[in-house]
Amino acid sequence: MESHEEPEAIAPPPDALPPPPPEIPPNVVPVQLTTDTVPEETKKISKPKRSPITRRGVGSRGQKIQLVTNHFKVSISNTSGHFFHYSVSLYYEDGRPVDAKGIGRRLIDKVHETYGSDLAGKDFAYDGEKSLFTIGALPRNKMEFTVLLDSFSSNRNSGNGSPVGNGSPNETDKKRIRRALQSKTFKVEMSFAAKIPMHAIAAALRGQESENSQEALRVLDIILRQHAAKQ
Repeated sequence: MESHEEPEAIAPPPDALPPPPPEIPPNVVPVQLTTDTVPEETKKISKPKRSPITRRGVGSRGQKIQLVTNHFKVSISNTSGHFFHYSVSLYYEDGRPVDAKGIGRRLIDKVHETYGSDLAGKDFAYDGEKSLFTIGALPRNKMEFTVLLDSFSSNRNSGNGSPVGNGSPNETDKKRIRRALQSKTFKVEMSFAAKIPMHAIAAALRGQESENSQEALRVLDIILRQHAAKQ
């Protein structure tokens, strides 16, 4: 009996290019899609509508009771201006990035205290890390400051035990602590990042869609947190 074996398919090499597309016949004119030719269904899918959750009303059933909460009312008198978002970078005197926790607010407060006239009297809303907000723009899109703190120590390095677990810092920890205590001069950089309209907050409270709603509410949250921390 004769055996009929099908030829084994040879797989193309992994770096082989796909076959070229077929040529367009000379009597065919390609159709160019524009926003006018895209179906409405496709537009709706590509741009989903996202709106803040609004309160639909007050309760009307059950028994009324009085509650005491830690909330308070906040009103916005001026919604015609803009928040300006600046990216903050902090460095030691030798150029190393500052990685110590809790030092950012002290540095920004020192910048505001020392360079108030250079900042056009602007107040800051600072999240303690990389973002700082002002009402209205700073004099320049990028500003650099040198500040000197009277005393500085890193919470991250303080109290770290050695790897063997005997509770005393090892030589690496000692060097880090010594270096942190000696680093009293810092460099602060502020670079313009974005412009946020204040009316986005009022729009969010009314439940209206706005591309800046989330960022504007974040600024408001930072302002309230900062104000509460200073009380």
